[in-house]
Amino acid sequence: MIATLAALALAVQPQCRTVHGRLSAANGNPALRIWVIGTRRVLGVDADEDLSLTQLPANVRRLWLPTGDLFGASVYGDFRVCSREPQRPGVMQRVRVTHARNLVLGPYR
Repeated sequence: MIATLAALALAVQPQCRTVHGRLSAANGNPALRIWVIGTRRVLGVDADEDLSLTQLPANVRRLWLPTGDLFGASVYGDFRVCSREPQRPGVMQRVRVTHARNLVLGPYR
């Protein structure tokens, strides 16, 4: 019984990791996505529906918002993401971005 509860508690806790990727806006839900460079994996970033970006780290907002066009630029860097749901093959995993570093603004691709 205790082993089952411990396994369940570990499964519920968000798993955090750092990924090197490209953060961009896209049509659909979620609108913000991180492509993990070197893979075919795309992570869906939890954000406000109006794309105010308040849930993203401040350094990402300072770099991206002045462009005035979220769909015209992408942010490349190392993103610390925490999962909101388990990872499944072929399904976009929902994540929350807690930290970002080594950021570079680039063209949308």
